[in-house]
Amino acid sequence: MTSWRLTLVLTFSCLLSATAGYWFGFREGLFFGVAADFLPRGVIAAGELNALRAGNIKPVTAMLECEIDNGLIFGHDLFMHPLRNIVGPVWDFNFYPEYEQYAVRLANYRKNHPSPMKPDAFDKVPADREQYRKSYKELSVGVREDIGKMKSMVERYAEKQ
Repeated sequence: MTSWRLTLVLTFSCLLSATAGYWFGFREGLFFGVAADFLPRGVIAAGELNALRAGNIKPVTAMLECEIDNGLIFGHDLFMHPLRNIVGPVWDFNFYPEYEQYAVRLANYRKNHPSPMKPDAFDKVPADREQYRKSYKELSVGVREDIGKMKSMVERYAEKQ
């Protein structure tokens, strides 16, 4: 076999292998990631239901507000991801219009009910946590970024009234 034929066969084999690995590895891995996420979410739900049954709505309200914030934050990441238009059709994910409707509902809620997340939540390090000063600084930056993402989603998707 000549060298160009060998190169062609190796190149085709590598491309076929990479394509199969990408398709089956990531696509199947996505299912397992989502499936694995539901176990701890179920545990959290059980705790929240126990709190509701005990008449304590504060932790339930806080958790649900957090879920709304997370929906807006990760929705921003999803809609702004540079590979969204490539990955969606390859994996047969239809991000639109259903996901935009979700974004509108969350943005409308957040527009009418401000997030309990405060930009200065991690600015002050408690005296007994001085060893975590660097972590607090990173969390502070992250909170401000997340609030910016939420504001961006509200500006983009909340219905004008």
